Order: sequence, then structure tokens, then C-alpha cells
Amino acid sequence: MNQAISTLWVGVLGLLFAYPFLWMAMSAFKENNQIFQPLEFWPSSWNTEFFHQLTSGEWIPFWKVLMNSLIIAVGQALGAVFITSLAGFVFAKHRFRGRGFLFVTCLCLIVLPRQMLAVPLFQWIHSVGLYDSMFGVILPGVVSGLGVLYFTQVFKQIPDPYLEAARIEGAGEWRTYWLVLPMLGSSLLSYGLIHFILAWNEHLVPMLVLNTPEHQTLPLALSSLYGSSLRFPYAVLMAGSFMAMIPTTVFFLISYRRFKNSLANVLNS
Repeated sequence: MNQAISTLWVGVLGLLFAYPFLWMAMSAFKENNQIFQPLEFWPSSWNTEFFHQLTSGEWIPFWKVLMNSLIIAVGQALGAVFITSLAGFVFAKHRFRGRGFLFVTCLCLIVLPRQMLAVPLFQWIHSVGLYDSMFGVILPGVVSGLGVLYFTQVFKQIPDPYLEAARIEGAGEWRTYWLVLPMLGSSLLSYGLIHFILAWNEHLVPMLVLNTPEHQTLPLALSSLYGSSLRFPYAVLMAGSFMAMIPTTVFFLISYRRFKNSLANVLNS
């Protein structure tokens, strides 16, 4: 009886969470007058014209901005995994002067709103000549206080005798780090997934750095369509939003098991 109630409750909650996404998917086939009738869930006709308008470049250079988003999100995820795992290794396995101050500084990156850093970040990007370039978005994104905290906890689970054995064999700290890294495959993939999703949905930094429409990311290009014209078919925006969900959803489904196991290990440590 309790299991049936739990299953029913989870099913109801799942439906509530899924409904906005299902409504968005259905709205990709609707005319404007039907979209503005939120109680009409099913489209009157299954017309794929709006997907064609999206991908043909009539409103935005869809394939170009999609590729920009993929390059930026993958670049940020790979860079953040490398930088933050290296920092986490140092914080977890070494004691040095200023360690506490630096760790608190990393924590401040989590607490401080990104908007507080917008002006100095824009000035810095402009001064180093990275304005209106994808690398100007990737570079600030590889710095993550959340990643440092996450990998510090992960590396604390590695027994010290493993590191001592590598050092006895003559491995330096850099070599020791690379020898330990394969043991953390699930953790690396899990944080890569988290950072990929955060980078994919990022608006602030791309909006500050990217100026040319061809250099924009997909979320930024889609947001520019909202309210752009009374004649604009909002089904194109819905279709773009639906397609923007596909990369993160596929990545999550592929790595779900390892992601769940890694988070459970970190929370139990």
C-alpha cells in the first residue's frame, strides 16, 4: 500500500515538473493565437514549418549559434575540470601558508552574485583583447569555486598511501596528480556534466562579451527573438528552446549512472 502511494505521488510530481516542457514542445507546432491560449495543450495541426524557419536561418543563424554554444560549453567544461581538479588536489593533499585564505576566496566565488563581477570582468576581457570572441567567454568560465570545493572533497577520499607509493617510486607532484586522476573517472564526468549545463545556459558573460550576432550563443540568440516583432511566430522560439534542451538531455542520460554514484560518494564522505 505504501509503495503504491509513493509511486502515485512520484508520478504526480513528475507530471507537474514535466508539464512545462511538454507544453513548450507542443507549442512548437502552434500559431500565435493558440500559444496565447495556455489551456489548449494539443496543437490544432502538426505543422513542422516553424522548425524549418528556425533551421533555415530566417530569424537567427541557428546552426552557427548552436555550434558556438557547443564549443563554448565543451571548452568551459574541459577547462574547468582540469583547473578545478588540480586545485582540489592541492587543497586536499597539501598544507601551505595562505591555504585557508585561498580556499575561502574560492568559496566567495560561489556566494557572490555574478552581476557584481560584470563590470570588472568586461573591462578585463576588453583590455586583453578577447572582446567579441568565444575564447573571451570560455576563459572566465573555467574558474569555478564550486568545482574547487567539489574536487577537494573528492581528493580527500583518495588514501594517502597511494600518493606516498607514487612519490617513493620517484614521481613528482605533477606526475602523482596524473597517476591518481584515472581513479576519479566518475567524478570528472559528473562535474563535467554540471559545468557543461551551467555553461550551456549562461547568459551574463556571453551577453557582456559577444557582440556580433554570428558569435552569439544559442540561448542568447533565442532570447533576442522574444518580443522582437508582433509578426514573429513564437512557435519558432518554442522550437529553438526545445532543440536547445537536446544536447544537455542526451549528455545527462548517457552519464546518469556515473553521475549518481559520484554524487553519492561525495555526500557520504
